[in-house]
Amino acid sequence: MGVKVCAVVPTLNEEEYIAKCIDSLLAQTVPIDIMVLDGGSTDGTLEILQQYGTQITLLDNPGKRVSNARNLALKNLNSDVTHCLEIIGHSWVEPDHVEKRIADLLELESKQNEKIGAIGCRTESGEPDTDVGGWIEGALRSPIGSGGGQFSRFNGRHRTKIPAFCLHNVEALKSVNGWDEKFITSQDSDLSMRLLNSGWNLWRSDVSCVYMNKRSTLRNWWKMCHRYGFWRTKVLLKHPKRFDIRELLPVIGLLLIFTLPQWWWAPAAYASALLINGLVFSKKVNETLGIPICLIILHTAFTIGLFDGLIRSGKPPSDRS
Repeated sequence: MGVKVCAVVPTLNEEEYIAKCIDSLLAQTVPIDIMVLDGGSTDGTLEILQQYGTQITLLDNPGKRVSNARNLALKNLNSDVTHCLEIIGHSWVEPDHVEKRIADLLELESKQNEKIGAIGCRTESGEPDTDVGGWIEGALRSPIGSGGGQFSRFNGRHRTKIPAFCLHNVEALKSVNGWDEKFITSQDSDLSMRLLNSGWNLWRSDVSCVYMNKRSTLRNWWKMCHRYGFWRTKVLLKHPKRFDIRELLPVIGLLLIFTLPQWWWAPAAYASALLINGLVFSKKVNETLGIPICLIILHTAFTIGLFDGLIRSGKPPSDRS
């Protein structure tokens, strides 16, 4: 049996970007199914989607969130679909994205002599439309800003715990009962850990990428960073093996201020790292200062989110549906 792909697109108020997303999927060089699951959009998203007619399958997602949408899609896939492609309404791909991913998957499975649970790709961005958007992109290009997760600038092909925008094996998804709907964010991290625990291998490869529109205001950047920290704690409480020491570096730096005889070494080293990253990863003059600002926000908001996740239950995000 060959590989048949269904692109699964959760949406909620994505009128600005959804047409670009769907058009990029319709332009694929290999035939794919496209299933859009809308969580109750109140802008023009539904009107835009309805214009595509039978080219897509449009379903209502009463649960509203990404995990609800993906589980609903899993229940409604055509019987010949073998793999689900993760995509979101504010992202898009090149015309050969699916073709490259299928070829990459088949080559990898042949070499490993096993089925792969999921293979992820790199995440890139479109051209930022604001100065702050450029600062954020610069921060994510930085090694102290991208981490090892969704925005990692990795190269090559290797095993991982944290693939992004995956081509998921449907059999693997069903074997772990899909996504845990308690996770409003980081549902993919939780899923990956459960797949690994069930014996599936996960990979990521740079043969193609997903382009994504990201936050373009400092306020929404703070909210996103805080939310990622908050839900990382929820994932760690359930999956301690997901722990990455790099995510505690801001806390370690703060502790050094109170423990080192020369307390100023830690903030001096941090300030130097911020300055170097601002110089190295800036494309415009104003990014030299903007990138360090965004890195400070990232480290602060993420760390606060980590501790916040210990004491509060989650709620839907307000900066993006």
